[in-house]
This record gives sequence, structure tokens and C-alpha cells, in this order.
Amino acid sequence: MIVTERFVFIHLHKTGGRTLNDIITRCIPHSRVIGYHYPRSEIPAESADLPVVGLVRNPWDWYVSWYAFNRRPKISNQLFNVVSDSGQGTFKSTISNLINLGSDSSASKQYRDDLIRLLPDSLDGNRAAGLTKASIRDFSTDETGYYSWLTGRMLGNAPDEQTFIGHFENLHDDFLAIMLKLSVKETEALRTELDKRERKNVSRHSHYSHYYDDELQDLVARKEQRLIEKYAYEFESIKPPGVAYEFPADLYTGANQGFRKLLGRESNYLQLHCDFDVEVLRNKIEQIPAAKWLESGREKLFAVHKDTQSLLLVLFEDFKHKKPDYLEFYGELQNELRPLVDYVARYYQNNGFIVRLLLAKLLAGGKIPHHTDAGYSLLNCHRVHIPIITNDQVAFVVGGEEINMQVGEFWEINNGVDHAVENRSDEDRIHIIIDWMPNYAGKSEEEVLTSDQPEGADSGRPPLETTNAMIAQAYHVHQSGQAARAESLYRQVLHIDAGHVIANNLLGLLFLQTKRFDEAVIYIEKALAEKPDDAQGHSNLGLALKDLSRPEEAARHFHVSLKLEPNNPKVYNNLGSIYMGLRRVDDAIKCFQQSLAIQPASAEVHHNLGSALIYLRRYSEAVASLEQCLALKPDFAEGRIKLEQALQRLGNQQSAPRSHV
Repeated sequence: MIVTERFVFIHLHKTGGRTLNDIITRCIPHSRVIGYHYPRSEIPAESADLPVVGLVRNPWDWYVSWYAFNRRPKISNQLFNVVSDSGQGTFKSTISNLINLGSDSSASKQYRDDLIRLLPDSLDGNRAAGLTKASIRDFSTDETGYYSWLTGRMLGNAPDEQTFIGHFENLHDDFLAIMLKLSVKETEALRTELDKRERKNVSRHSHYSHYYDDELQDLVARKEQRLIEKYAYEFESIKPPGVAYEFPADLYTGANQGFRKLLGRESNYLQLHCDFDVEVLRNKIEQIPAAKWLESGREKLFAVHKDTQSLLLVLFEDFKHKKPDYLEFYGELQNELRPLVDYVARYYQNNGFIVRLLLAKLLAGGKIPHHTDAGYSLLNCHRVHIPIITNDQVAFVVGGEEINMQVGEFWEINNGVDHAVENRSDEDRIHIIIDWMPNYAGKSEEEVLTSDQPEGADSGRPPLETTNAMIAQAYHVHQSGQAARAESLYRQVLHIDAGHVIANNLLGLLFLQTKRFDEAVIYIEKALAEKPDDAQGHSNLGLALKDLSRPEEAARHFHVSLKLEPNNPKVYNNLGSIYMGLRRVDDAIKCFQQSLAIQPASAEVHHNLGSALIYLRRYSEAVASLEQCLALKPDFAEGRIKLEQALQRLGNQQSAPRSHV
């Protein structure tokens, strides 16, 4: 309770009171804190004529919030301990006991007796439930539930012109409207402070409807009927029908504020909705031009998505973005997407934000092979799939469990375990994918999305150890012959750090090895732009240019490579091959000889030198070089053919008649 010169604010439990307490005492001079959770009966006599201000909350939501808050490990509430049977009760049993606390049943009488024994005689120094022995002795009714009784105790039951009650659900606007009505001169200061504040004592749970079965829902409706009607509340169901969930046992332990995939309720799939009308969105999606689906390039970036096409609407990638980026095409679908996004937000109690949103098309006959997702944002978000166009021949497998998702269903999948999709039909499948990032602590989006990075790290670049690990994995895959997967991994590194020298070089080398020479040139040149003194990079670029029939440019890069690293026999050999193509045979021979001076045991270079010597009709030298080639590699077929050619021409040369002067 806070007394000001214009009004008395009474803090009804779980209605945002702590936030308003802080703001009122900060902004309104001479405000006095009388006590914590003090009821209207405790207003000082000299302030009894002042207007009373308070907030109420949807009863179904209030009971969930009260239960979630009091389950927290460091919270000690005698009322909760009693009606939950020392914390052993379920949500349903605990809330049923609380709602019926004032009833004439023997169990309720025993709970009241226990409370009378435990509660203090007065509110002096109270920082808990705001109850006393006397308040519980006076609580005896079968007509109303606990919340209605508590609201009447705190704010008063009799209607009068001096009581101003706002809705917790519209706290900001309702509270400020009351301040304006009471002509509180500090209203603008209150507005400014309220705009930048997050509510305190926020309990963590998903939408309140998740925890109610029909029986408990009806009990609240009956026992809190007058309050529900007075403040125009109703039960909003944000869940599939006939479903009720229990609170996870470890909600408040572990990393990321107790984050659990599927809210800890299932292992592989969690159904959020079973029959959402997506017809309007489907009609809009069917009008999207085919070329638009190819713009993202996601199918090239990730090998597992090679059979897919994607339209990115809200984009976020770890290390590359500081917060989600709403792309231009999102605006074109915003109106049709809004109902779906709102439902997901309400399901997760609006505690969070969209970190990623896309349209994902799996082509007819296509597959997304078994994989697990990686990265902080993907592993710490709720990934929701919403089928827009699909059929009975599309199989989704998560954790070994196969299901067929139907149009209009909402499914959170556990993308942190092995999962795959197969479209066995002859038509494309299209899903909306929404990644919802929890934000229980009320931080900025940037703070939430960079919480895994070391202090002082550049949020625009990954830690060095991260990219090193990614490159090591990609190179291992590359060396094992898995070119497509290696390409995907290299591209992922470059997607978050486009100038990464090693990734550009290795991707260029991969393209060189797979004879995609134009692409090889692009990526090797990017690497050299960052590190122009890379001898191997110049050598690789020379090879790519050679195969593109650009010998003069290739020769220049081989020369640069040799200037940077003069003792590389392979580069001398490659430069010699370029000179042979340019008919600069003497220069070629010098290069081959230099290569052999560094590495004499190369059958390939002896073969190249022998071929050059044959061209200059130096057959005796050619025979010696080619014999050395076959001594090193007896099964070298081309070397044997060249040797026979050299011997034949040498014999012809020796048997030819000499001319006399």
C-alpha cells in the first residue's frame, strides 16, 4: 500500500504491483509506503477519504501466475505450502484447494486451521501473503473462490465512486487513464517511467489455458463468476482441445532460465493447435512467382536443404546479426501472417519474440536427410512448423518418431535431436516456420541473442574457436570425399564471415577439384583480397585460370607464388606446363629442371621434362629423363609411351645419313 496526496495504491497480489510501487515512489514526491500487500482496511485514518487505485487480473490467469510464482525455490509462502500439501500437490489439486479454501468441507476447514496456526497475528513487517490469523477466521463461504475473496479484502466489495480499478492485461493504459482522471500532476513522469520498465516478480509459464482441464476451468468459472462478469473476463483457450499440461518439475533450474524444448512436455513433438484456418495465407502464397523462391540461396548454403526452396521473412543468424531483421517481403504477407504469429506469441505467454520466420518448400520427391540443428539461437528457441500446403505422403521424423502434419496444425519440433523429412508425393510441400525466442527476463533482443558470447566479444563475428572448429569439421569432411557437405560447411562459415581467408581458399580449392573453375576463381580471389601474400592461394588461382584457358594470367599468379615461396616444386611444374602451352619450351624446361632440383623423385615432372625435350628434338636427354620417370613409377603408361617415342626418334636420328660440306 502506498499513500500519496491524490490517491492510495493497493497492491493486489500478482497484478504488476511491484512495478507500480517502484514507479509511484520514484515519481510522486511525499508518497508513503504503508505496508506490503496491505488491504483497504489498513488505510490510515487521515487518508481514508482518498480514492483507492488497484488492478485486477483474469482469474484463470491469476491462479496460474500465483502457482508458478510460489513454486520458485526461494519463495516461502505459508498459504502455498498449506494448500499444496507441502509442495507435493499438482497444479489442479493445489488450485482446487485454494479456490475452495473458504468452503465448509472438512479438508478446507483443516487447511484454514493449519493457516491460523501458522500465520501472524498482524501485518507488521509482512513481506509475504498479506494474511493474518483473523483474516482466515473470517473466511468462510461456499459461494466465492479465494481470488474473489482476496480481491474484496484488498480493494473492497461495495461499489463506490472512490474506487478505480484497472485491468492487469492493459496495465499501462488503464493505470495512466486513472492517473489522468484523478488529475495526478506527475502523470507524464509516470508514463515515461512505465514505458521503460519491465514488470517485476514475473512468473514463468506458458499460456494459462494450457494447465486447465474442463473440470478445473469450470470450477474457476463458478466460484469467481461475479468477478468474471464484473470485469468482463473470459477463458481464452490457446491449445488443442481436451489437452491439459502439468508444470515441468525443473522449470526454474538449468541454463537459459530453465528453457526447455517443447516446454518440457514432450520429447519430439508438441502440438499447439489442430485446425487453424490458413486458407487466406495459402491463396497469397500460391501467387508468389517461382523466381522469388530461389532468391535466398538457402538450398546452396545447407547441403541438407538441397531439395528445398525458401522465402526468408524474418532473418537472424548467430554472429552475423545483432537482432532479427524483418525483410521486405514480410511486409507483403504481414496481414495474413499476423493471426498465426499472435497465436504462437499467446501460446508462449508473450514472453519472447520472433527470431526467425520463413516459408519452406520441400520439392516433390525431395528429402531433408537426418540431421540435428546447431547454433545458439536454433537450440534455444521454440521451432514451430505450420503446414500450409501438404499431403498424406509427407513424413516428418523427429527422434525416430514419424508423423504426418496436416494443414492448419501448429507443431513445435525438437530440432535439437535427429530429424528428417521426406516428401513422397508429386507435389511441393510448403510450411511456415516460426522460431520463437523466450525472453523471461525482459532483456533487449540483442542481449538475449548474444548471451552465449564472451564478455567484450564482437557480436558481428563469431569467436575464433568457433570458426576454427567449423573449418576443421569442413576440412575433415572435404578430405573424406564428401564434397557437397564440405561445400555447405564452408559456405556456412562464409555466411557469417564473408572475408574468412581459409574458408574462401578451401572452398575455391574444392571447386577446383570438382572442375567448377569459374567459382574457384571467385572464392580464391576473395581470399587473396584479404591476404595477398598467400603463396598457396596464388598457386590455386593459377591452376583455375589455366583450366579456364587463361594462361597468361595463370603464369602471373604462379610467378607471384614462387616469389613468395621459391622452393615449391609443384608450382615450378605447373608454370612449366603453362609455358609448354604457350610454346615457350625453353622456359618450360628450366621450370621442370628447377622443380626436380628441389624434388628429384617426381615421376610426373620427369615425364613433363622428357616431353619438352622431345619437342626440341633433344632425344638423348629425353630418354634419360623418361627412363628416370619409369624407374620411379614403372606402371606410368604415358611415360612408357613417351619413352618409346623418344627411343624411336633417337634411333631415327642416329641412323639418318649425315651431310658433308
